[in-house]
Amino acid sequence: SDVCSSDLRAVRDGDRDADTDRSPMPIMLSESEGLGAAFATLVCFFLATVAFAYNQRSKSYDVDTYMVARNTQGVLSLTLSFFASGAGAWIIFAVPEATILGGPITLFGYVVACLVPLMLIGWITPKLRAKVPTGITFFEYVQVRYGTYVNVYVTLTSLFYMFLYLSAEFTAVGQAVDLLSGTVPSGDLQGPGLAVVIGTSLLTMLYTSYGGLPISLATDKVQGVGMIAIATLVTIAACAKALFPAPAADTGPENTALSQLETAHANWEKVTSYGINTEEKAWKFAITLIIAVTCANMLHTGYHQRIWAARDSAAVRQGACMASATTFLFMLFFGFMGMVAFARYGFGLVAPVYLSFLAAFWLIQELAAGWQVLAIILVVTMVASSCDSLQTGITALMHPITERLLAKLNIASTARTGLVVNFAVTTIINVPAIILSTQNISVLTLFVLADLICATCIVPVLLGLWSRIHHLAALAGCLAGAFTALLIFGVGIDGEAGNYKTLTMDGGLYTETSFWAFLLTPLCSAAATLLANVPFFLKGYEFDGYEANTAAAKAVEVKVDTNKASAEA
Repeated sequence: SDVCSSDLRAVRDGDRDADTDRSPMPIMLSESEGLGAAFATLVCFFLATVAFAYNQRSKSYDVDTYMVARNTQGVLSLTLSFFASGAGAWIIFAVPEATILGGPITLFGYVVACLVPLMLIGWITPKLRAKVPTGITFFEYVQVRYGTYVNVYVTLTSLFYMFLYLSAEFTAVGQAVDLLSGTVPSGDLQGPGLAVVIGTSLLTMLYTSYGGLPISLATDKVQGVGMIAIATLVTIAACAKALFPAPAADTGPENTALSQLETAHANWEKVTSYGINTEEKAWKFAITLIIAVTCANMLHTGYHQRIWAARDSAAVRQGACMASATTFLFMLFFGFMGMVAFARYGFGLVAPVYLSFLAAFWLIQELAAGWQVLAIILVVTMVASSCDSLQTGITALMHPITERLLAKLNIASTARTGLVVNFAVTTIINVPAIILSTQNISVLTLFVLADLICATCIVPVLLGLWSRIHHLAALAGCLAGAFTALLIFGVGIDGEAGNYKTLTMDGGLYTETSFWAFLLTPLCSAAATLLANVPFFLKGYEFDGYEANTAAAKAVEVKVDTNKASAEA
């Protein structure tokens, strides 16, 4: 971290000795300009939420509408919501990095990794809506299907994942604003970056606590459209600047204009083949990403809420398909930026200091100040869209627990009480997430930890859609997955460091240890579930609890604004 900071600071201050072959001469925004761009974006979101609240002033929210906006969302709304919820600022860091390390193959793996969860959600939606019609998240299904023990494990897993996801988003926006406004991150997040992290957290907490899922869905529409438009403009501008630069100057017999072009061509050939690694490693990177991201996103409660918010199952499937197509193009933008950055700066992005996760920002810093302001607006928008979905998801996840707590305390569950409780829950999660983001931990490292724990339990949970799986078998599968993950990272693979060092090191996702851990963890959890289920299967066990649950659920009155649902259609 300190070496990275000194290298970036040297480039910022014009010290060409830091890396004469690849260092751009960046045009830095001032701190006031960076903060102005970030907070102006946040103010726009605040005004949008105020307008939404004013428009909805005549309508009364019940708890169900607040938590899940049941049966109100059409295809377009779900498309933008699925897209905006998943397309966080991590994309700007992680996708160019993955492309540099493994070329188009790894980029393809990352794209597929983001599409598979949406496809799976579209597939399981009819089953979940039929079996648990009054559900809010995936975990009502887990509770009914497997009981408390499995649900506690899976709920804590999801909570841990979303906490790290939230912290990763805060880290990303803080580092991005610091980099583009001339304050280089050192050991801890500082200056304008920290101010933007706190501002983003506070604003999203306020409007999600006030309006619940409906207001998150409303902001997703604005944020989704804005992200697509601004990302397209910034990507084109940054890549055009790098691909069609001013005529290069001869700076020595070994660095003529011709040699610079030849080097750029060689770099382009390399990054468009298998990146800086071999074909075998590129495929391993791709497989690791597909498994890791799929396992984690399937436990994202922000996605779960939209299953029941949809007008019907068809709307979820269509929205997921359209969001997948949008995400595909969006990630290609930043993957292409990674390729262009490597062609421009070459191996200086990976040695002597590892900087490939900043590849997109190296290109953006060569643009005029106006483009950098747009980049900050883009990053803040991406983070806000992810954070509000995470915060509403966490609130929904904790809702059954808070309801039981209020009942034990003999406190009526009113709208005012719900608002206070939900604000308290999101505050409890946000404060440690902000503190963790100030430690300047790699965004990718946070996601490795989050993805791994999700990989331990997602297969047993999905196997529950088959009625012959016993809850004890599912619990055995979860524990076997956890044991497998701990064992592999504890001992290391192919001579790599054990004792969990690979799990926490920068770039740890792209190691042999991570490949085998993410490959074997879900496989072992699946195998353990099926093996432990054999005795129950032979005895003829079959789960029959949905009918009772459905009957009870139908007695609950759910208020739905049919006019709004028709308008969405």
